[in-house]
Amino acid sequence: MTVLAATRRLIAYAGILILILMTPAPAAAEPAPTPLPEVLRALRTDNLPADYVVLLDVSSSMQPTGGPDLYTRAQRALRPLLDALDPVDRLHLFAFADRPDPKFTAAIGDAGAGVLGRLPARAEGGRTDIGAAIEAALDTIDLPDATDPATVVLLTDGKQDAPATSKYAGDLDAAITRLRAQAAGVERRRPVRALGIPLTGQTDVALLDRVFDDTVLMDLPPEQVGDYLGKVGARVAVAKAAALVARDKPAITLTPDQTRLSVRDEPVTVTVQVRNQAAKVPLTVTLRAAADGVSLPVEVLTGETTIAPGAEQAMRVRVGPASETGFWIGGERSTSGTLGIEATVGSPWRDVIVQDLGGRFAPPPARAALPVQAVATGFSPWYLVFLVLAVAVVAGLAWRARRNHWRPMGGGYLTVTEQGSGSYRQLLSGRKVAIPSSHGSGTAPKGTGTVRAFRQKKQVGAGTELVLRIDWKRAGRRHKVICRPRQTKPLTDGTTFTYQP
Repeated sequence: MTVLAATRRLIAYAGILILILMTPAPAAAEPAPTPLPEVLRALRTDNLPADYVVLLDVSSSMQPTGGPDLYTRAQRALRPLLDALDPVDRLHLFAFADRPDPKFTAAIGDAGAGVLGRLPARAEGGRTDIGAAIEAALDTIDLPDATDPATVVLLTDGKQDAPATSKYAGDLDAAITRLRAQAAGVERRRPVRALGIPLTGQTDVALLDRVFDDTVLMDLPPEQVGDYLGKVGARVAVAKAAALVARDKPAITLTPDQTRLSVRDEPVTVTVQVRNQAAKVPLTVTLRAAADGVSLPVEVLTGETTIAPGAEQAMRVRVGPASETGFWIGGERSTSGTLGIEATVGSPWRDVIVQDLGGRFAPPPARAALPVQAVATGFSPWYLVFLVLAVAVVAGLAWRARRNHWRPMGGGYLTVTEQGSGSYRQLLSGRKVAIPSSHGSGTAPKGTGTVRAFRQKKQVGAGTELVLRIDWKRAGRRHKVICRPRQTKPLTDGTTFTYQP
């Protein structure tokens, strides 16, 4: 690299540094959290089936002659729930009295509340076996591979009153304990919520709470039950989302486009392909990078980036340049180290996952490491040659300037008079004259000196004149005397100098 090129590069780097220092760093903007409804739409929870098991008491007490028609009231309360189900949701409708009797079990599709037409026209059952109904619900949702949410809804007006042939007619506590053990196994595989709706003040709907962990026993006026059930679908949508996210594994991978780096006097850009391994959750990635073992500047060029599920995004890191010139003559020197790249992972869905879905969001950071070699070049031997030549030229110019400063005297006399010793007359010629010398005459002075001449502007009139500078030593004392033409210059010791051109 030539001296001119090196100088230009130095000026360019200085200009870039000034611009960086003068430009305020932009504030990093965090992505706004995604609200719950938008997350549910993105997850398409309406395409994820859930199981709904409805257990409706059809014992004769639900529709007594001359009494309140609890059977019709229960069907009316169920309509908002059934109308709110997604077409892919599976409905399992049981009418129970002496035993549970399945009336509908399939994806509800567009049927909605129309499936209630499959129920008996009147409630005419003899007994109320709530235990058997709960067992039927458990058997329905106890599927080995099922992880989707399930909801069990029980509507009854009575207490447990099983026929003699039922396993729940004897030791009810032992039978319920067996159901609880079965339910615990189901709840480990899928989320289950039970809703107990008592249609009168005295019922055994609380048996649900002894079987399922997540049970809501309603204490609402009959006219409000329908509104509550109509909102169950929205809560189940959240459960669907929670199930989807729980199965997802948010993580990223980093794949640099290079396997090793060699950095010289130009920066090297590393492109890192960042892949979102999650199938459902978008991830926000922030890169950090640093060189270890080598002195190299590292700058992350790509800011915080949100990557869609299963997608890939290129992010860039700039390394270097290395110092192009070291403090040695000739050759290259290299230093080996490692470029470490780390990506921290967040998500615009994080608040929803943690706060609304009750999940955990803590994906580990992803890391990649590249071997890196920083190569610096010493000063070229031509720099040394140039330096030697420059010093020689400067020395020559200084010598010449000094030499040209003293002018040839070209004749004339300098008279030196010492007090009590007479006078000495020195002929002036050349650029330097010693006193005394062979060209002098008169009484030899007691002092010694040298005389040089230089040109100086005249004190009177235009132009320049030759002026003497006398370096004089006498009796151990030194004097520097400037003597103009046709002037006498005295010293304190009584010596005088008179210059006659």
